[in-house]
Amino acid sequence: MFWIKIVKKIIMILQSEISPSQIAAGAAFGALIGLAPAGSLHSVLLIILVFMLNVNIASAFVFTGIFALLGLLTDPFADKVGYFLLVDIKALVPVWANLYNMPLVPFTRFYNTVVMGNLVFGIVLFAPVFMLVKRFIVFYRANLRDKVAQWKIMKFFKIGSAFNVYDRMNGK
Repeated sequence: MFWIKIVKKIIMILQSEISPSQIAAGAAFGALIGLAPAGSLHSVLLIILVFMLNVNIASAFVFTGIFALLGLLTDPFADKVGYFLLVDIKALVPVWANLYNMPLVPFTRFYNTVVMGNLVFGIVLFAPVFMLVKRFIVFYRANLRDKVAQWKIMKFFKIGSAFNVYDRMNGK
């Protein structure tokens, strides 16, 4: 049932009239949040930023889930990147020590090699994810939207939405 809700949310986002840039920005922030470990300060700050900016929140949370799963696959490589940045580059060691001694910065857990590596991956992937998602949405809306709207499952999703509204109105 969980996967059906995710597929429904993705299709509804694609079928909507929301700006492709807003959806793509939400996806890019979702990638950054998804690669960050849950509970770190920078992931919390990014979530707050998503709510403050004019981005699509639903796409941000869908892509957070997708990139959280991908983050499990990138962790070994992220560990190596983080180790390189935190330990191997000796010129940066004093920077990390100063950051660690600041009041709130240690709560970002930047000193963890996997966290640092995934943060770098998220920053590097931000622009490509934005551009790819925006291009895909423009392509989808120009070429596939009408075809997908005719699928039988779309009628099911629309009926499901009507029942969800009915249930909420009646307190169920």
